[in-house]
Amino acid sequence: MTTLAVQDRVTSGFQISVVVCIVAIIGLLSVFVSPLWILAPLLGIALLWLVFNYSISALGIVLAFMPFDFLAIGLGKYLGLPHMTFVSVCDKEGVLILLALLLWRKNGFKLASPDWFLLACFILAVIRTAFGGTLLGLLADFAFIVSYFTGRVAVLTPEQEHLWAKCAVWIVGILSVVGLTEVFIFGEGPRTLLYTVIGSETDAGQLTASFHGAGFSGLREAATMVGPNAFGVLCMIALIIWWVYSRNPLPASMVAVGLITSVTRSAWLGIAGAIPVLAVIMQQKRRFAIYTTLALALFVASIPVLGLSDYIFYNKTGQDTSAQSHERDILDGLKYSAEHPFGSGNGSLSPLALEQDSNANIFETTYPDFAAEYGIAAALCFVGFIFSAGRLLWRSQSQLNHAALGILVGISLVMVVALPLIDRRLSTWALFPIGLAVRSSVTQREASVPELRGTLRQETA
Repeated sequence: MTTLAVQDRVTSGFQISVVVCIVAIIGLLSVFVSPLWILAPLLGIALLWLVFNYSISALGIVLAFMPFDFLAIGLGKYLGLPHMTFVSVCDKEGVLILLALLLWRKNGFKLASPDWFLLACFILAVIRTAFGGTLLGLLADFAFIVSYFTGRVAVLTPEQEHLWAKCAVWIVGILSVVGLTEVFIFGEGPRTLLYTVIGSETDAGQLTASFHGAGFSGLREAATMVGPNAFGVLCMIALIIWWVYSRNPLPASMVAVGLITSVTRSAWLGIAGAIPVLAVIMQQKRRFAIYTTLALALFVASIPVLGLSDYIFYNKTGQDTSAQSHERDILDGLKYSAEHPFGSGNGSLSPLALEQDSNANIFETTYPDFAAEYGIAAALCFVGFIFSAGRLLWRSQSQLNHAALGILVGISLVMVVALPLIDRRLSTWALFPIGLAVRSSVTQREASVPELRGTLRQETA
């Protein structure tokens, strides 16, 4: 037997011995203390090892887990597991920030025009908060920056990029189909029980009105997300990614079913705005016509199945109280912003303030809400970030840029009538690909400058 073979056998035996010792120690200690206190540090060490050694893989796991995060944490609280609120913060913001810092150190970062607008928006918000507001409210409103910055410092290979797109579409497609069991079989009882115990989205022992609608007696699908509005926007993002990266109609039809059964008009508006833009820039007008016809047929077929007749009638006649509320929020938000051009801070206007004080106010429309909290200048900088990113993505031709542009268009339309970025799970799926595409566009532009200069020198010579 060679020396190398002997060394391998010794190393293998040593590793097995270490594992056996660790298991034995855990078994002995579990007699005296709860196994959770033993396993938690080990899981933490394993997580840190994964993050440091396989950053992109860890990032993929975090992104894939985001749609399941709320339900996992909610079930943990329901079962009485300790420190679930702390775990909720660490498993999203903590890991994502750590990954962003590691990727920043590895890949570097240069500010681009969208970054300057977003940085200006955040600085203005910080200044306004210093004169009135809370740090927690500020962090809640701008948590989406972490997701965007993670995308700005990440670099994916073409294989990793396509794997991300494939997994994103199939995850949402499977959730859409599984979520139908709640709509048609189990009903709202299990979710009501869970939400009552954890203190989320219930009113007088019933699910909030967001799970239903004027003229709609059924249950809107939410799958594993906190509510149907968030799930509808998640389906919108998945369909946009599918349009760019896939031709398989099966996952698209699965996601489309989830989008329809979520009965989320803001997501319908977003997909109606994003797909035509993608069809134009990708030169897929024929494909757009075919799938638009199929989507309309699917929607019409779902009307009697879901009982949407009265819901559609209420919307057509302007009797939908939800639509009227959105209109009031937009008008009231614009009026309030005009009366308070420097904002009133997040202490009494942010979603976090509403959770802590029922008398607090909130405008469920992103742009006027930003202006009301942090001032018109901050809101204009945020709008500048969106337009600057859109312009940058429009000029670069790649699948990643097309998908990010579609998501940007869709989420921008959703923000007219909703506050999607306050859901950190949803904002991660929306802002990460946008940041990733912005980095790709900047890198392509920087690479093309030396080539252009070389061409000009040759022509001059």
